[in-house]
Amino acid sequence: MDFRRLKFFLSVAQELHFTRAASKLHIAQPHLSQEIRKLEHELGIELFTRTRRSVALTPAGYVFLERVRTIFDATAEAVRAAQRASRGEVGKLAIGFVSAAGYAVVPRAIAKFRRTHPDVELILSELNSDEGVQDVTSGRLDVCLLHPPRYLEPELCVETTWHEPLVVALPRGHALASRGRVNLNQLKTEPLVLWRREIASRLHDDVIAACAAAGFEPCVAQQAVRLATVVSLVASGVGYAIIPATMAQAGTKAAVYLPLAGKKFSVPMAFVWRRKEVPPALGPFMAAVREAKSQMVGR
Repeated sequence: MDFRRLKFFLSVAQELHFTRAASKLHIAQPHLSQEIRKLEHELGIELFTRTRRSVALTPAGYVFLERVRTIFDATAEAVRAAQRASRGEVGKLAIGFVSAAGYAVVPRAIAKFRRTHPDVELILSELNSDEGVQDVTSGRLDVCLLHPPRYLEPELCVETTWHEPLVVALPRGHALASRGRVNLNQLKTEPLVLWRREIASRLHDDVIAACAAAGFEPCVAQQAVRLATVVSLVASGVGYAIIPATMAQAGTKAAVYLPLAGKKFSVPMAFVWRRKEVPPALGPFMAAVREAKSQMVGR
C-alpha cells in the first residue's frame, strides 16, 4: 500500500474538506480526489461519503482512520527511536578499564554518563591492559581505558587521555618508608614485585625502563596478575613495587606510597576502540571520562 496515499487519507479525514486538505498538502484538489479514489479502489470500500456540501467518513472510514493513526504514531516513534540511537541516547556500551582507572575516574564518569544517558545500558569489565586490547579487537568490548601496549593493530584507534605518574610502594616497616621521596637506585638490591608482561606489557616494560634509567636491572621476586595483588604482596613484605599513583589513593594502608626523586616517570592512560565500529554512545562516554579526569585535576 502506498504510504503517501495513507497520508492523503489522514489529511482529508482530519479536515473533512478536500480543498482545505489539498492546500495543507500543497497539491491540487483534483489530484487529491483522484488519489483517494485509487485508495478506495485498492481497499474495495468507500472511505468517505461525498455531497456537494459536505464530506464525511463512512463507518469503514472511521475504523480505517483509527488504524492509520496507529501506523503514523508508530512510524513517528520509530523515527524518534532511531534518532535517539544515532545520538547514542539508547542501546548498550561494553566498557573495559584497568584498576588504575577504576578507582576514581571511571566511577565519576559513569555517574555523569548515566545522568545524561539513562537509557544506555553499560556493561563493565575490569581487566588488565593486554586483556583489554584483545577484548576490544574481538568485539567483546566497545572501548577500553588502559595502559596501551607500544604496538597496536591498525584496525584499533588509541587516544591518550592522561599520563599517570608512577610511585614506589613499600612495606610500612621498610627503612625508606619514612622518607618524603625515594631514589630508585636506593632499591637496586631489593626484590621487585611486578606484573606479568603477557597481561600488562606497557606497565611491565615502563617499570623495567625506569629501573634501567636509574642504572640497574631489577631483581624480580614475584610476578602477579592484578594490581591489587601486587600491592598486597608489597604490604606482606615480599618486595617493593612501582605502581600508578592512583593505586596509592586506594591501596592498602599496610603499604607506604612515595613519589620518585629525580626523573619523574609516568605511564599513559588511553582509550582503545575499533576504528570501523564506533557505537554512537561511545563519544559521549569518552567525553564524560575526560570531564571526570579534568575535575579531579582541578581539585
